[in-house]
Amino acid sequence: MPEGRAPEELVADAMRLLYQRGLVSLRGGNASIYDPDTGLVYISPSGQARHTITPRDVAVIRLDGTVVRGRPSSEWRMHVEIYRRIPGARAVAHAHPPAAVAAALAGVGLEVSSLVEASYSLGDCGVVPVAPWRPPGTWELARAVAGALESSGCRGAVMERHGAVAYGESMYHAVDALEAIEDLARLEVYRRILTYPRPL
Repeated sequence: MPEGRAPEELVADAMRLLYQRGLVSLRGGNASIYDPDTGLVYISPSGQARHTITPRDVAVIRLDGTVVRGRPSSEWRMHVEIYRRIPGARAVAHAHPPAAVAAALAGVGLEVSSLVEASYSLGDCGVVPVAPWRPPGTWELARAVAGALESSGCRGAVMERHGAVAYGESMYHAVDALEAIEDLARLEVYRRILTYPRPL
């Protein structure tokens, strides 16, 4: 692994980070790592409190969804679809960042160039794409999200009425890209507050 640690450790650490940052609820969100040498996907477990996940709890599946061990996240389809369609994707992180979801609900686009660090994390992709609403845990959602990432060239996307997802060459790159999306949304909120017209 790029970070020099077992994939199970990295997935567990990513879930703790997302919870500590307030990007997921106690049982929300998921993360995974894909090892192309073995064809295995290491993914956070379903239904477990995010801050309690240990390496032993991390589930393992194949790209066809076959479970090797554990109880994988219900969003496993989205993860494997991203790995199938995005060359170089080695880790995926999915969370429910409130500002990013609010921006999508309000029809506010998130310009990646608004924050130089975001362009490093997400790529030079203009505006963060928004995947249309599809029911959670379905192949319809998986295809919508992977399609938005694939067509935009962005390493992250907002999911309408749901959350956000990002991928990277490592677990921490994926988490960083996910954080960048929420940072962009918060900046846009602050910008609109500070520039809102006030009466004389």
